[in-house]
Amino acid sequence: MELTFPAQLDRIKENLLAQEDRLKRVASLYADAIENGGVVHIYANGHSRIAIEESVVRMGALTGFHPLLSVGLTTFMDVIGANGIRVNQAIEFIEGLGDKMLDEIHVAPHDVLLVVTATGTTSAAVDMALAWSNRFPNNPLIGLCCVEQSKTASPKHSSGKNLSEVVDEHAKGFLINNGMPMGDLSVSFSGQTGDYQICPLSSIGSLSVTHSLNELTIKELDSRNYSHLVLQNMHLGGYGVNYDEWILDQRKRYARVVFNPKVAADEKSANE
Repeated sequence: MELTFPAQLDRIKENLLAQEDRLKRVASLYADAIENGGVVHIYANGHSRIAIEESVVRMGALTGFHPLLSVGLTTFMDVIGANGIRVNQAIEFIEGLGDKMLDEIHVAPHDVLLVVTATGTTSAAVDMALAWSNRFPNNPLIGLCCVEQSKTASPKHSSGKNLSEVVDEHAKGFLINNGMPMGDLSVSFSGQTGDYQICPLSSIGSLSVTHSLNELTIKELDSRNYSHLVLQNMHLGGYGVNYDEWILDQRKRYARVVFNPKVAADEKSANE
C-alpha cells in the first residue's frame, strides 16, 4: 500500500504559478474595492462555501470580503429530511435566485463579485454570474472553477451558458482555474474489490487561490501606501490583538452593503 495523494498537491502549486499574472490583476481589483471603502462579494453554493469561510472572519483575513451565502444552497450535510441533499440540489436549479439575492444588497461602484463553483457548470452559480453581469456591467466579475470542465461540459442553465462563458463575455471578467482535473477526483486505483476514484481537488484548489489572492491583495494595498486591517491570531497573542478594530471596519463596510447612497449603476433599476 502506497500513499499517492500528496503528489497531487504539485498540480495545485503549478496551477497557481501558471496564473500569477492573472491573480495579480484580480488582486488589483480587490484592492480597488477595499481602498474605496467597498467590498468583494463572494458567492458559492454546496461545498464551495469553504472558500468563503477562509475569506471572512478568519485569522489572516482582510476586511472587505462579504459573503453571499443562502442556507438552502450551502447546507449540504443532511442526507434525509426537509434539508436533505436532494432538496438542496433541487434548489440549485431554481433560476432567478441570483437576481433575488442581489436585490438584498447595495453594490458600490468599485465592488467586485467572485463566484466560486467547482465545475463551472452549476446552474445556481451561473444564475448569479448572469444576474451580476446583466445588472452591473461595469463592476468586475471573477469566476473560480475548473476551466476545462466549464468550457467543455454541457450547460445546465437555460441560458445555454456555463460560468466560463458568462465571465468571458463580461467587460471586466476574469476566469481563474481551481486546478482540479475533469470530474474533480484526482486519485485512481484498482483494488481487490473494484476500481475506485477518490480525493477531490476542487476545495484545496479554491482555498489555495483564496490565500494567494489574499497575499497579493495586501501587497498591492501596501504598494499604494494604504494601511489595511488583517485579522491576527488571537490565540497566540490573547483576545483582542486587533479583533475589535478588525470587526469595526468589517461592520462599517457591511453597513454600506445594507445601505449605500452611492450605489453603482444598476441596469435592473434603470429598466424598471
